[in-house]
Amino acid sequence: MNYAKDTLSPDQLLLDPNNYRFHDLRGYKEVKQRSRYAEVGVQERALTLLETTTAFDLQSLKDSIRTNGYIPVEQIVVVPFEDQANADQAEKQVSTTQQEAKTDQEQTPDADADAKKYLVVEGNRRAASIKQLLRDHGAGAVDLSEDVLNSLQSIPVVVLTANTDELHSYQRTLMAIRHVAGVREWGPYQQAKLVVEMYGEPGATLGSVAQKIGISSREVARRFRASKALQQMEDDEEFSEFAEPRLYAFFHEAVSQPKVREWLGFTDETYQAENEDARRIFFELLSPTEVDGEKRPAKLNNANQQVRQLKAIVGKDHALNVLADPTRSFEDAVKAAAEDEVEDDEGLVERSLAVAITNIKKPGLAYIGANERAQELWEQLKEEVGKIDKIITQ
Repeated sequence: MNYAKDTLSPDQLLLDPNNYRFHDLRGYKEVKQRSRYAEVGVQERALTLLETTTAFDLQSLKDSIRTNGYIPVEQIVVVPFEDQANADQAEKQVSTTQQEAKTDQEQTPDADADAKKYLVVEGNRRAASIKQLLRDHGAGAVDLSEDVLNSLQSIPVVVLTANTDELHSYQRTLMAIRHVAGVREWGPYQQAKLVVEMYGEPGATLGSVAQKIGISSREVARRFRASKALQQMEDDEEFSEFAEPRLYAFFHEAVSQPKVREWLGFTDETYQAENEDARRIFFELLSPTEVDGEKRPAKLNNANQQVRQLKAIVGKDHALNVLADPTRSFEDAVKAAAEDEVEDDEGLVERSLAVAITNIKKPGLAYIGANERAQELWEQLKEEVGKIDKIITQ
């Protein structure tokens, strides 16, 4: 196997019509004759599949290239298209009608029209994005800057050469390394930290950061909010010792759930949870506790499942009190939230007493000095307890 670095024009790059990405798409049909790969219709179909399949997210990649120009961090890998002669013959079969429909500009000889073609074996999304951007620019659908245009005129590639069997074997090995073993991406926490730094640059917006990275503005916003929410725990005097990068996933889910975000009082003005009681409960759920001398792990240990269940708990007072009770489990709170509305007076009494007991047993309440107003409320509470006591003990 031999390889060499080269630079090619986008017109020399042929998309792979049998790209492995296409194999599970409805309507995909294998192009069995390799000699047809360079035909206009075959290339158009490959480009359309790449552009219109949501999972390929070609638009985000195009946005990134449009903003930054083409940056060959990962070079496109190609092989010489050995069926060039057959492909040239296929190009001549374009119908007379199609030829007559071309504009004078389109009929102008292209310097790359007879240039040798190369089949892309790695980097079809990048090649398709470049081709589509240049097409859109030529049609006036987008305006590319001169710097971006210059970056798209000559594309760095790695050209593989070998006999047919060896070449096919290497192609499969290359794709397996890239798409089965895969490039090791940063974890969510590291991704979010970079987003925060980029958003902090002068003049940066969520949209501009999204375009630079090649992801949606919504995803940038989620990462930024979650990172800031975790930072609030890192800065908290009481809970900072328990704040660590692995908790990022819980904050990511929390700020993504409208009901949980509302419960926390998380706002985009301060990028903090402003509801002190809710914030404390959430931090406690993420921290290990000690109950009656027994050390217990944090109640939240599964971000995807539990934080989504949390949205059903925070809207119900009884379930929320069960959740805040250090002696009760997260599953107890889920069950409490799932209970039907109280239908009889006895059930109402039981639930009300349970909530009162939970609140009165909150850590530290008995040791906090009471002001005058607190003393008045305490007397009212004792009076109400006395009334209930007479009813229950009759």
